[in-house]
Amino acid sequence: MSPTQAAHPWRATLRTAVAVGIPAFLGLAVILPAILAELANGPLGPYLPPGLIAWLLGFAGLITAASAAITRVLAIPGVVEWCRKYLSFMSPDGDPPGRHEAI
Repeated sequence: MSPTQAAHPWRATLRTAVAVGIPAFLGLAVILPAILAELANGPLGPYLPPGLIAWLLGFAGLITAASAAITRVLAIPGVVEWCRKYLSFMSPDGDPPGRHEAI
């Protein structure tokens, strides 16, 4: 039986995009601009570019897209098999390091 990541690669990609996108957009589009607004009222005001929030939104989108693309590549059956053979701890059905160690 194949792992769900390999059986449904687009679901894994969507889960990763949501898992990375939420903190990326919250951090770069909500929290960081609030901090920068406070700094803009202080001594850094003249040095902050006017389109900074647009750049931060673009960067959050780039982070989200890159993580989703990496997840999609990792869900390709050939990559899953390669991970099983060479990097079993990274395969979707592999054993995590230290799982079978004596306690």
